[in-house]
Amino acid sequence: MPAAPAGAREGVRRGGISPRVAAFGATMRLVLVGLAASLACVRAPGGATKSVTPTATPPRAPEPAQVPVETAPKPAPIHEPAEPVEATARLLAEVEAMEVAARWTWAIATMPELAEHREAGPASAQWAELRRLAAGRSTLWVRARGERCLSVRGAWDDEGFAGRAREVVEIEGDVKTVRYELIDITERGISASGPHGETFSRDARGRWQSAGGYGLGSFATIVDRPIFEVARKAAYYGATTYTLKIECSETNVQEEHCTDGTTRRCSQCVAVRARRYVPGLGTGTTGVFRTNRQVDCSLACPPDLHTPQLAALNLAVQGRTFVTAEAPGAAVYTDARACRDDRRMRRAASDEAGPM
Repeated sequence: MPAAPAGAREGVRRGGISPRVAAFGATMRLVLVGLAASLACVRAPGGATKSVTPTATPPRAPEPAQVPVETAPKPAPIHEPAEPVEATARLLAEVEAMEVAARWTWAIATMPELAEHREAGPASAQWAELRRLAAGRSTLWVRARGERCLSVRGAWDDEGFAGRAREVVEIEGDVKTVRYELIDITERGISASGPHGETFSRDARGRWQSAGGYGLGSFATIVDRPIFEVARKAAYYGATTYTLKIECSETNVQEEHCTDGTTRRCSQCVAVRARRYVPGLGTGTTGVFRTNRQVDCSLACPPDLHTPQLAALNLAVQGRTFVTAEAPGAAVYTDARACRDDRRMRRAASDEAGPM
């Protein structure tokens, strides 16, 4: 084995590092430095270098992804158009400004069937008219519906006319008996009582002298309603009186789907009626119609022509009383022939049939 150079051997012997070992160590240091640099630096997007500081905290586990929950869509609201308040108020103000007679004329022009209802005049005015026609008369004729005429002989007083009807005279020797019914004709109605009776005795000169009287006290009502009409020779009692209420008898409600996804409801009064008002009765029908066709709800609902008129029509009939003049209960006449020939007082077929 060849001997090492004297200088090398001197270096080893002195505890130093040989040049070969020194070169290997330098190379390893460069490798370790490069690896550390690689770990210390990362490349950011876009080419920029970003420093990362090592940490001892372990990385977090990724959070679970949130799954969206689908909810049912809310139903679209129903749009109900407002009532035609402005049109109602405007028309009502116009009718309020009219005279009472002009209101009725307007109402008949707007609703012609109102002309079929017969308006009753004040009972006191009708009674005054009968007293005027029969003033000074001592005989009147009374006829109940379906009955014969009664001749009533009497006189007027402050209450009305009182007289005798169905008078019968019987004579037996020197005793005369007179039997009759008493008829009272007043503003409120006609009544009958009796039979009543009077007795007379013949005196020495053959004259009848009152010997007393009697009455059984039976009372019957011929008619218990006031006069509603006075004609040229007759006054009619007992027709039924009523008031009118104008109301919507049929309403259509249409539900429509709008093009924007909502729904609207259009209400329309399609028929009105003049009802003889009795509290508690029904007021008509309402029909709801639904359609699947889509409409442009930016356009107004079809116009409701009747609803704005209801308030004004009810104002026109307010305070008015009407009568059913087809079937009076009784009548008073100033003429016997007028009484016999009056067809209105004949018994109707419904009267003859009697109750079912």
